[in-house]
Amino acid sequence: MTAQATFLPPLERSKWMRFLTVFLFYVTQGFPLGLFFYAIPAYMASSGASTTEIASVVGLSNLPWTLKLVNGFLMDRYTFLPMGRRRVWLLGAQGTLVTMCIVGALLAPGGRDVLLLSALGFVINSATTFQDVAIDGMVVDIMGEDEQARAGGIMFGAQGFGRATAVALSGWLIQHYGISAAYLAMAGILSTVFVYGLVIREREGERLLPWSHGQAHPRNLAIQVEAWWPLLKKSFAAMIVPASLLFIPILLMRSMPTGGFEAYWPVMTSELGEWSTTDYTNVVAIEEYVLAAFGLLVGGWGIDKIGPKKSLLAVMTLYIAGFVGMNLLVDEWSANWLLVGMIWYFNFCSLMYAISMIPLAMSLCRPEVAATQFTLYMAVGNFGAPLGASLVAATAGAGEPILWFGVLATIIAFGFIIVLITRFPKGHSAVVDHEVPQGAGMAPLTD
Repeated sequence: MTAQATFLPPLERSKWMRFLTVFLFYVTQGFPLGLFFYAIPAYMASSGASTTEIASVVGLSNLPWTLKLVNGFLMDRYTFLPMGRRRVWLLGAQGTLVTMCIVGALLAPGGRDVLLLSALGFVINSATTFQDVAIDGMVVDIMGEDEQARAGGIMFGAQGFGRATAVALSGWLIQHYGISAAYLAMAGILSTVFVYGLVIREREGERLLPWSHGQAHPRNLAIQVEAWWPLLKKSFAAMIVPASLLFIPILLMRSMPTGGFEAYWPVMTSELGEWSTTDYTNVVAIEEYVLAAFGLLVGGWGIDKIGPKKSLLAVMTLYIAGFVGMNLLVDEWSANWLLVGMIWYFNFCSLMYAISMIPLAMSLCRPEVAATQFTLYMAVGNFGAPLGASLVAATAGAGEPILWFGVLATIIAFGFIIVLITRFPKGHSAVVDHEVPQGAGMAPLTD
C-alpha cells in the first residue's frame, strides 16, 4: 500500500475532510464518557452504591483528563513524522480504546466493584485523553482561524452525540444483558473509526502505515522541536502571558459543575425521584442527542457571530441563575419536572461554556507548541471535574446539597468578573505569526 493508495484527499486540502475527521473521532471520544460518567454511575446507584463510592469511580475516571499536559509534551516532542504530526498517536490511542473495552467485557465488574470499575475507568479514559490530545493538536495544526469556532461546535456536538448514544445503548444493554454486552458494543463501534483513521493522511505525500511509501512533510520537519528544553521554554513562555494566566481559572471552572453532577445526579434521581437505571439514562440520552445537534448545527456558528467572550459571559450568567434557582426550589427536588429540567438546563450550560472557551484557548496558542499549550489549557479545564466530584462528596454526600449549589454560584460569579476584565487576542498574535511563519496551522495572513 502506498501513500497515494486512498480515495480520500489529505486533510490539509479538504475543509470537509477536516470537519469529518473531527466529527468521527469526537463521536467515539463520547462513548467512554457516556459509559463511565452516566451509565456506570446509574448502574452503581441501582446496585446500592453510595454517593461516595460513585464519586470515587467518577473522580478516578476523570483523573486522566487532568494529566493531559503530559500527553501534549510527549506528542510535541516525539512522533513519527512520515505519518504526520498527530496521526500515529491517534491510531495508537484508538486501538488501545478498542482493546481495553474488550478487557472490560471479559472482566465484567459488578455494580459494587468500586476498585475494578475505577481501574477500568482510569485506563480507558487515559487512552481517550491521548486520542483527544491528538485530534485537538491536529485541529490546531491544520485548521484556519475562520474554522476554529465551527470546529469547537463540531467537537462538543459530536462528543455529545457519542455520549448520548453510549448512555442510551449501554444503559439498555446493562439492564437487559449485563455490563459485558455494553463493553463489547463500545469496542465494535470504536473499531470502525479506527479503520477510518488507517486511510486518512494529514498532509500530501505522507505514509498511511509505517511500512508504506511516503515521507514527512517539509512544514512538519521545519517546526518539529527535537529537544526537551526548547519545548519546555517555549511552552512556559506562552503560558505566562497575562491573558493566559487570567484564562486559567476560567478553564478550571468549566468542568467543576459537570464533575459534581455526574456523581450526584444518579443518586438524586434514584433516591428523590425513584428513577430506574434506564429512566435516568433515557433522559440523559435524549437531551444529549438534542444538545449534540444544537452544538453541531447552531452552537459554533452562533458563538462565531456573537463572539466567544460575550457568549461565555452569557453562559456564566445562566449558570449562576440555575444554581440560585435550585436552592430556591429545594422543596420541589423530588418532582420529575425539576429533575428533568435540571439535567437539560445544566448540560446546555456545560456545552455552551465549552464551545465558547475553545476559540479563546486557540487564540492564545503559539503555533510551534500548539499541541502542548492547547493541551495544558484543556488539562486545566478537565482538572475541575474531579474537584467538582470531591466537592459534591463533601457537601451533598454529607447531607448538604444546598451548600453545593451555593458554592458553585460563588465560584462562577468570580469567573464572570475575570472574563469581563480580560482582553483576549483575536486569532494568533502578530508577534507569533511573524516569529513562526511556517508554524502549526494554516499559513498566517499578511498584508
